[in-house]
Amino acid sequence: MAKSALANALKERSAKSATQSADVNDSVDEAFEALFGAAAPPAKKKRVTMELPIEQLHPFRTSHIGFKPYSQENLKMLADDIAENGLIENIKVRPSEHGYEILSGHNRVAACKMLGRKEITADIEFVDNARAVVIATVTNLQRRQSLLPSERGWAYRALLDAYRQQGKRSDLVTATCGEIHHKLKARERVACFFGVGVNDVRQTVRLTYLIQPLLNAVDERKLNMMCGVAISYYDEGTQKLFQKRLNTENHRISVAMMKQIKKICPPPSISAEELDKAWKTAAEQLSEQKTGSIRFSKKRFEPYLHRIPPDINIEDLFLEFLQNRFADGEQS
Repeated sequence: MAKSALANALKERSAKSATQSADVNDSVDEAFEALFGAAAPPAKKKRVTMELPIEQLHPFRTSHIGFKPYSQENLKMLADDIAENGLIENIKVRPSEHGYEILSGHNRVAACKMLGRKEITADIEFVDNARAVVIATVTNLQRRQSLLPSERGWAYRALLDAYRQQGKRSDLVTATCGEIHHKLKARERVACFFGVGVNDVRQTVRLTYLIQPLLNAVDERKLNMMCGVAISYYDEGTQKLFQKRLNTENHRISVAMMKQIKKICPPPSISAEELDKAWKTAAEQLSEQKTGSIRFSKKRFEPYLHRIPPDINIEDLFLEFLQNRFADGEQS
């Protein structure tokens, strides 16, 4: 998260401190009902708030969520805010075999460690895996600014996996296939709740099937996201070939080039020789297309287009201009 974005988030959090906890719980309830088509199952025990030893806390391990920790600079900013204003929002945890699993608040725990604190205020939630995943993902997806494509992808994927696991439970068949929600597929539920397109969810989740170097390249904007989506349909060995080629090409590949390669050699697998040949063929085809046509910005010519009679071909008109402009070898 950018420094300015984090600073703004901290200010907003301070302004909402009075209702923050209630908002978080309401948001989780709304998300669970929207995503699973049912109200959250009642917890076995009521939520308990207490001071917990930080040494008893460990990261969320139920599902791979993918949110990256703050940079040292942003973590220091958060620590300074906690030192000045206190812990405005409690972290959320649930009991585990070896202490407590952090559902929400990994950076706040790290900031308190930076301050040398031994304890932290936590809301202890007694929830099943599905609700734990919702708590761990929804708050970040709704509040964090400037999330990376990989962070959104892994969060969406965790929610989709949780939905599928819920669907396997016989005691939740009615709930997960309710009268209002039964026609909506998992991706549609996620897209609807977060106000994004179904294709956005599908494409972002596809990124999680990339090998880590390629996923990092997408996050760092060295690899176009749509190119990353296309490459994700290839197996690991082929992806490594793409990675090697992209490193050689300094991560430069256009969407048009990727479409051509995928058309010539469709997934899931390509040999090194096949990729080299497809790459060369695609480059030649695109080069021919560029030299075989001329494109102009319609916006720049808009004021004049309405003045051209309908029986005059624009291409002929432009050719006539060039012939007159450069007649008799004139170059000026």
